[in-house]
Parts: sequence; C-alpha cells; structure tokens
Amino acid sequence: MSSVQFAPLCLALLAITACSENAATTSAPQPPVVSHVAIAENPNNALSLVVSATARNADSIRVLYQSARGEADATPFTAVRSASDTKIVVIGLRASNAYSLIVEGIGPAGRAASEPQSATTGELPLAIRSLRFIGTGHASDGFNLVVPILPDTSMSADGFVLAFDDAGEIRWYHRFPGAWPVEAKQQPNGHITVFVGRSYGWQPNAGAFIELTPAGETVRTFAAANGYYTDPHELLLGFRDTTVVAAHLLGYELRNYDLSSIGGSPQTLLAVHTIERHSATGAVSFRWSSSDIFTPADWPLPNPRAVDLVHPSSLAIAPDGAYVVSLQGMDEITKIDSTSGAVLWRLGGRHNQFQILDDPLKGFLGQHNVQVLANGHLLMLDDHFRGVSAPARAVEYSLDTQSMVARMVWQYQPSGAVISPSMGSVQRLPDGATLVGFGAAGRVDEVAGDGSVIWSATLRSGDTRTIAFYRVVRVVSLYEDRNVEMIR
Repeated sequence: MSSVQFAPLCLALLAITACSENAATTSAPQPPVVSHVAIAENPNNALSLVVSATARNADSIRVLYQSARGEADATPFTAVRSASDTKIVVIGLRASNAYSLIVEGIGPAGRAASEPQSATTGELPLAIRSLRFIGTGHASDGFNLVVPILPDTSMSADGFVLAFDDAGEIRWYHRFPGAWPVEAKQQPNGHITVFVGRSYGWQPNAGAFIELTPAGETVRTFAAANGYYTDPHELLLGFRDTTVVAAHLLGYELRNYDLSSIGGSPQTLLAVHTIERHSATGAVSFRWSSSDIFTPADWPLPNPRAVDLVHPSSLAIAPDGAYVVSLQGMDEITKIDSTSGAVLWRLGGRHNQFQILDDPLKGFLGQHNVQVLANGHLLMLDDHFRGVSAPARAVEYSLDTQSMVARMVWQYQPSGAVISPSMGSVQRLPDGATLVGFGAAGRVDEVAGDGSVIWSATLRSGDTRTIAFYRVVRVVSLYEDRNVEMIR
C-alpha cells in the first residue's frame, strides 16, 4: 500500500483568521483520532468481517489485519465522509481463522491507529467446504472467479459464485438460495455480476443478472426487456467513470419450428436469441434477432432434439463498437453493426466468408467465450465438439477483412488431450499469458506465450471428484479497484 501525502490546506470557512500573507495566526490541523472500533460478522460471506470505527481529524481510514498464522495485509483506504461511524468490509480472509485487526486513520496532521481487536471468521457453507483447485505450478497473483456446476441441481439446492486464491483455496463466495448462477465476472467498477435463475438459455424461466458489491450487497439487476427471457451467457456493462451508462446482454423468446423433415416434431419450441442494449434508465436502445439471418437449415448437423436456434455462448464488443457474438449452435462467429444491426462478416459455419489459414484443424467447432483483443484478433476456447468429442484447445486468429483471411497465430492444446465438449473460457492476462478454462473438464491452465504451462489445476470436491464450471476469470483484487478495462 502506498502512503498518501497531504498538502497544507487553507480552509477559508473554518480558519480563525483568513489565509493570507499578512495573517498573524493560522489554525493548526489536529492529529487524527480513531475510536469506537467494532467488528461484526458479514451475513453475506463467512470469509469476511465488517469493521466500523469513528475517526476524527482523518480524511480516510483502512484496516490492517494479521492472521494467527502470521499472514498480514490491509484493505484499501476508505474516505471518511461524516463524524459518524465509517464501515469497512474486510474480504478475502480464510475460513475459521483468528485475526488481529487495527483501524488506521490518516489526515493532514498525520496518522493514528486503534488498539488491536480480535475476531474469528466462520466456516464455509457445507456445499462448498471441500472445493479447491488442485494442481501443479503456481498461478500468478490474483483470484480465480468461478461458478461451479455442483452435482445437486434440485429446486432447493443453493448455487454459488466463488473466488479462489493462487493456492487453490476459496477466499470469497456468494450464495444464491435455490438458484442456478451461471456467468460471473468482475465489472469495471469492481463489482461482481452473476446471472441467477433457472435457465441455461432455453427454458421458459425468468432470470436476471445481479450486480454485487465485494461485500455481497445487491446494487441492481439487469434483465431482458419486453417479455423476453434473459440468457445467462453474458452481461457487459458500459461505464462513464463509475456510472453505468449501458448494459449489453442476450435475451430470447420461444417460437415454434417445423422439424419434421429431420425427424423432429412439426411444433418444436426453440429459443430464438437476441442481442439487446439498454440505456442507463433500462430502455431498450438496440435489439437484433438471430432469426433475421438463421433457420434450422443452417445447423451444422440436423438436430431433431434441439432446444434453441443458435445457442450464443458469448458476446464481445469490438474496438469499433460493433458486436461480436459467438453462435455456438451454428459453429459461427458473427460481427454485427451495433447501430443498424447489419451483418458485417461471418466466420465459421455454413456461411463462412473467410479463408482459414495455418490452422491444422481448419477451423473451430462449438466455440465458447470469444474475446476480441486490443489488436483485433479473436481469442476463443474451441471445444471442438460437433457430435463427436475431440480434444479442446485455446486458439487465436488474426483477421484480414479486406482479403477475408483468418489466420491462426497461436493455439494451446494440452499434450494430454482434454475433452471438454461444453462451457469454458479464455482470458489474455496483462503479462501476455493466457488463462484457459476447460469448463466441462473442470480444469484451468495458465499458459505463457510460448505454450509453456505456468499453472495447471483441476477443481475438485475432496481429492477425487472433479467439478465442472462455466468459466474461470482472473481478477487482480476483490475490492473496488476498477482493475479491468472499461467497456464503453
């Protein structure tokens, strides 16, 4: 933590005499005083403590803490906004551990610290108590945000979003009673958003994305509008400073299709997906429907048991503001003008417009989590599943949209084949490494640019049972640091 330097202030309204070169006297700033420290449990998270304190003559306070095993850290500073108690939620602690905590205040006249106080964290909920990432190597700094697909999916079962440290232990969680959380990420304001409902993208069930503070408090919800269901695969928030000015998400409606020609019912109900953009007030400012360009005849293989038309597995925003949507059910990635809704290009599937070069597999199948990098390249998890299981990989393509050439420039496929026919994720980290989540296999690899493995681990319950997950996302901090790139 870096120290904050304060310059002398001329407080005209509070000074005994005016600040001027002729003033004979000035009021000296008073040293800070920290008192009335109280520590309570956080009802949202047993790995967290709520610390409140009164601070006089201080601009901000923080909590310094140390566990009984000698691990020490500190929260970011929090501004003191009134004479009443200031609350700080300490997060990222270990379960059932004793901690010594000190509140430090800082002001124009220096620093002050409270007397140490002791508190002990609670136990993890039973459903996640045995979960941890077990593997080899050492993950780089940060936390791995994961939604586990727990074996109990009954109506009464709880769902969770979890953050694991670089040693594979749970350090943050949020519980959703009787719900299915799916996609989760840290947004640019440091909050966590997660889809909560009972839909995987085709069921006629309501659901919404919930925005949570790191302390686990609900800020707001985001859902598809005008009678559409909310798809659980993606939520992107646009910000101006820390204010949400746009929400980009996927929705769907249910329509009947005649699939009798491929052995299905003449009245087959399919989910038909849309891209929606909402304004700061929640009004729909853009909607694009996959039914505008797709029919069941576009499926890579006839599927009389289909439940949706295109199955979007991710949504991204290109540097020019256009949408890039991964349509997993079509083996296609499509770029769509975010103003007119016009299709700008199509990569993969039956309507592929690109020549794919330097790729030994000649393209992707059943792709997930397509990311648009700053240089315009596409990075994705290629589950490479279309009826027959095959080894999954992470793959990166450069695109020349003048000559319509997609060229593979990088891939990672483990030397021991990993079969992951669904879910999964990729993330290019600031140091150039890539975090690859083989979701259905419950495995995550952190890979250097040369393909060497920095860390490889499997999410397990106990020592043996593998737990699948939707995605894995690396976050630098669990606090509101705004440590990811802004989405406009």
